[in-house]
Amino acid sequence: MEATAWDVHTSSEELLVEVCKKARKENGHYSDYGRGYVMVKISDDIAVKIGGLVTASEARTQEFANKNADPTIVHVPRVYRFFEREGHGSNQGYLFMEYVQWPTLAQIYLDIRPDIIPRMARIIVHLGQIQGQVPGPIGGGLAQGHIFGDDGADVEFPSLLGFNAYLNKRLAVMKKSIDLTGYPLVLCHMDLCRRNIILRDDDTISLVNWNDAGLYPRFFEVGVLSYLNPWYGPFDIRLQEDATTLLGLTEEEERLMGLLGIVRSINLRAQLCQPYLLR
Repeated sequence: MEATAWDVHTSSEELLVEVCKKARKENGHYSDYGRGYVMVKISDDIAVKIGGLVTASEARTQEFANKNADPTIVHVPRVYRFFEREGHGSNQGYLFMEYVQWPTLAQIYLDIRPDIIPRMARIIVHLGQIQGQVPGPIGGGLAQGHIFGDDGADVEFPSLLGFNAYLNKRLAVMKKSIDLTGYPLVLCHMDLCRRNIILRDDDTISLVNWNDAGLYPRFFEVGVLSYLNPWYGPFDIRLQEDATTLLGLTEEEERLMGLLGIVRSINLRAQLCQPYLLR
């Protein structure tokens, strides 16, 4: 039987869903992140991220990163198409993107590549030069990521004022407060664990899985590192130290990073066992 002809830009959603099903049946998925999505390779050049947590805001943010990041510093997979389909009791997002050949940093012994962590720190600095005006994912949508707990944020942030209000509602539980006025909103990946960092054949570094990414003050990127890599040894600590130094974070920014940990803790407690905290 001849292979079905398809085009990622012009084929119907129905046909592309069938292409994904066939590829997954024949080849399986090459990555299952255990958070509501899988990665399926459908051609030599195209991969599809599929799942209930795959959203239009992720696609927009990844596309924004691809268009604005300097490819000589960091590679971001190109986005080809996104759509949602009903299935498995909820909408399933299909994000078609450039396929990036592994290995990830989780598969590399970093002691023989001492250049990797300084390069990652420079990538954080570079992303921190890409600015926007509205906090959270590009073009709107509910923020995801470790600061926002397992379920993500429950409201969108139309402005920095609204984001301050969200954070302060949680900090008030511990009689704390924060004011992000005066801190530029910059592109943050927010999930720089080793499995999301790929070392390509040409030795360039590629960042994948932009579902937690968005526009936040620059210290957010550094602040979340300690939540991501506890099973990977010293990677997170060394990267946090290098990025803090290279960014020139102030003592006040480091203090605010500590407040993010409180926000994360309150979000987790409210979502898992103490919903009354935020009523």
